[in-house]
Amino acid sequence: MHKVDTQLKIGIIGLGRIGQVHLAALKTIKNVEVVALSDISLDHVKKTAEEYQIPHFYTDYHNILRRLDIDAVWICSPTSHHFTQVMEALGNNKYVFCEKPLDADKDKIQTIIDSYPDINHRLMVGFNRRFDPDFANAKTTLKKIGKPVIIKITSRDPFPPSAEYSRQSGGIYNDMSIHDLDMARFISESEAEQIIAIGSRNFTEDTDTTLITIKFKNGVICNIDNSRKASYGYDQRLEILGDQGMISVENKKISHTRFYFENAIESSVLEPFFLERYKDSYIEEAKAFITSIKEKKEFPSTAEDALKASLLADACAQSLEQQKLIFL
Repeated sequence: MHKVDTQLKIGIIGLGRIGQVHLAALKTIKNVEVVALSDISLDHVKKTAEEYQIPHFYTDYHNILRRLDIDAVWICSPTSHHFTQVMEALGNNKYVFCEKPLDADKDKIQTIIDSYPDINHRLMVGFNRRFDPDFANAKTTLKKIGKPVIIKITSRDPFPPSAEYSRQSGGIYNDMSIHDLDMARFISESEAEQIIAIGSRNFTEDTDTTLITIKFKNGVICNIDNSRKASYGYDQRLEILGDQGMISVENKKISHTRFYFENAIESSVLEPFFLERYKDSYIEEAKAFITSIKEKKEFPSTAEDALKASLLADACAQSLEQQKLIFL
């Protein structure tokens, strides 16, 4: 693999919304230098490079992969480009961070896994919610509540996506629920054996509201509640019931100040969207990537995790279509 000096040098491919989030997160971390950016829009990549004082920028991402001084590549391009860019980056001996999903085609994800026996030391997949300080704390303190038996995950967006985004995203299960499906595996520390999903179309032409129930091999049952529209803000909650207690992670608000009156209690609205709610998680995720490289450890979210989450998302779509329980 690429030999890493004291300071990790990084290139970022794709500067859309999520690329900007990762760039901002990386710029907060010591011993990391973002040396090059690429995006298909010259004006956009040039403006971003100037704003963040990045020395090199390109419209062709291959220029980043060819640079011998770059240790790691962040792939933040649209999903349809992930497989090709991941394989090319690995072929150029780069450490790779790729946003989920690796590909809509599960065979292609398996190809990545099969192509590199040491893939867990070379590729990390972006499931940022694992690194949210509150969710991560819930995971590390599970023993306090004994044996987990029920997990409840609520994830509701403040507004539906555009029709164009919905068509390209792979639908609610592969785009939105996949984060919660990964979180369910992460918290339960088990694999699913049964899954059922019901859904409806309330705001868009696609399924935009769904309930998912999963039974894991260790007996844990998980319920996931997703909606593309929550008019009151970005609703993100986690609850874990154990045989000796319960862990609850509540929503984050813009302000925690409350006002008490004779006839009402007023409090702040929720964080508007994932950019604000999960800001810290992207920083912690990047730190975990860097630490894994320096300590020569496996990455904490792998291609195998991405494959299993995608398979669960497909099972949800299958359950919805066939209106039945799916056995895995």
